Amino acid sequence: MVPRQHRSVVADAQQEQGMVADAAIPVSRFRAGSLLRLLGQILLIGVPLLLLLLLIVYPLAAIILQSVFPNLYTPNPDLVPGWDALRALTRQPHNYLAFLNSLWLGLITAFLACVLGTALALLARRTDLPLRRAMDTLVWIVFFTPSFLVGEAWSLFFIRGGIPDHYLHFSDALISTFFSPVGVVALLSLKSFPYVYISVTAALRWLGSELEDAARISGARSWRAWLSINVPLLLPAIFAAGLIAFAEAISDFGTAATIAQNANVTLITYQIYSAINTSPVDFSLAAALSLLLFIAIGLAMFIQSATLRTRSFQVISGKSRPARTLELGAWKWPAAIFCLLLFLVALVIPLGMCLLLSLLHASGQGLVSSNWTLDNYRTVLGRNSDDLGALTRTTWLALGNATITTLIGLPLAFVMRYTRLPGRKLLSMVTLVTIAVPGLVLACGYIFAWNAPYLEFVGIGGVDGIQFYGTVWILLAAYMGGSLPYATRLSLGALEQVGASMLEAARVQGAGLFPLLARIIAPLLRASLVSTWLLVFTGTMFELAASELLYPPGQPTMPVQIVALFDNFQMGPGMALAMLNVGIVTLALLVIRFLPWLINRLLQRQRRRKEVYVSTDQTVEQNIRITAGSL
Repeated sequence: MVPRQHRSVVADAQQEQGMVADAAIPVSRFRAGSLLRLLGQILLIGVPLLLLLLLIVYPLAAIILQSVFPNLYTPNPDLVPGWDALRALTRQPHNYLAFLNSLWLGLITAFLACVLGTALALLARRTDLPLRRAMDTLVWIVFFTPSFLVGEAWSLFFIRGGIPDHYLHFSDALISTFFSPVGVVALLSLKSFPYVYISVTAALRWLGSELEDAARISGARSWRAWLSINVPLLLPAIFAAGLIAFAEAISDFGTAATIAQNANVTLITYQIYSAINTSPVDFSLAAALSLLLFIAIGLAMFIQSATLRTRSFQVISGKSRPARTLELGAWKWPAAIFCLLLFLVALVIPLGMCLLLSLLHASGQGLVSSNWTLDNYRTVLGRNSDDLGALTRTTWLALGNATITTLIGLPLAFVMRYTRLPGRKLLSMVTLVTIAVPGLVLACGYIFAWNAPYLEFVGIGGVDGIQFYGTVWILLAAYMGGSLPYATRLSLGALEQVGASMLEAARVQGAGLFPLLARIIAPLLRASLVSTWLLVFTGTMFELAASELLYPPGQPTMPVQIVALFDNFQMGPGMALAMLNVGIVTLALLVIRFLPWLINRLLQRQRRRKEVYVSTDQTVEQNIRITAGSL
């Protein structure tokens, strides 16, 4: 109980006249503090919601409207519906054949990716495979390597007259097989299996051995128990990752622009690109193709959700037993050879080909000593080089996009998880559905939405308005629109691990929304936020589809500049620029992974020194006391 404070009558009389003026000061301060808190809540919640609407919902709505109203974004817009673009999808063979090619190649890719990713995850987590601890790092490097670079490297590897062909003498049948749908599926599968590996690895963490032990007690062999019990329990993770692999395969632009074009396999992403980058520009056809691609991915998500809803796959309980490591025995070395061959094909050969070509004057001169050089790197890193400008521009865009989307994604996830604001379920559904939107489709939406004539009435575009379209800012906005759903969903998944009681305790103590996010949630989710930042940074550094459609004139990004060098047959500088790109991403990965470890080691060493100093002081003090007592 707080003791009552007694004051003298004289003091009360002296301050009675100024009581009103003194009382007005805390009231005004209280109102100002409440206003600041309200403004902070509006900024933390309203700004991310507004960005989500402007950067994702508005461009996607523009695609749908453009496919139905073809003259909506012309200089003289009208709302007269037209169905010519939709009819062209069925009447022109190259349009529906591109869509059909993307569908069946995507399905095969998803199946192969599920097989490869699941097999690698099981070998890495449940067997005594040699060097299995290095599997995670190798898979992440495969995941970060861009598809357009892998496709270009393999195309140069199998090209007739190239350096490998000069020494290995490839047969015509092998080259023809590679430059066909078989080669397209192979490269798409090699780029997609990391999604399945990551998903299945996370699921294996919670899958114990209690059900497998029960099956073996009933007489089932180990392989029978795995096929009939454990593998079906992993189906949610496999299906979810397979859906992502399918969506990435049919929306991949790098493979479509490299090996698929060389193999005369037309895919829908390249048809969308051609509709916008040919003369005359056919915006209606591009919108119709984008809408068709979006619907296909949405149907795949619906089928996957309906399939998993029919069964129960719960494996986390209080009776789980630690998983048992399977001994491969005689199959150990065949499994190791399989893993080595897979990473050799997916990582070593393409990156090795890129590095080799970046160190040669000309690939046609072979591997003689006079052909080795560093001139390609000097050309790229020249002071006035366009390549250096593209490298710097892309790095700054990647840093800005990763930082902004990570900071915005956390408040959005908090709104969906811990608030009762109306529309939060719709917001959650929007972020979930837009994950499947390809970058090329979103870029088309930006062309329609932010180049519309009616924006001049609100001061955007035109002669006297704010110039947004055709600048580097629309490119940053497109990067943010493509990354924001991923950042939000990843933060939402991490927030599920934060107990509501901790937040309630903080609110009882008077913590506002900003201190709650900055001082409690952000430190608890530090590892998740760092991983999200790294994923967004890496994806931006290698983003090609949106960059090709939206980069400002004379200001290309690094992937655009690399492809331009390849198209001009400047393979050496192009590969040098690509290897610098890979080097920057690898450096960021190493810094983010080892910097916390280094900081912890330094802190531990500092604590040990303090403990040594304290123990030394205590020993000296004890010796003094003993000496004084003896005297």
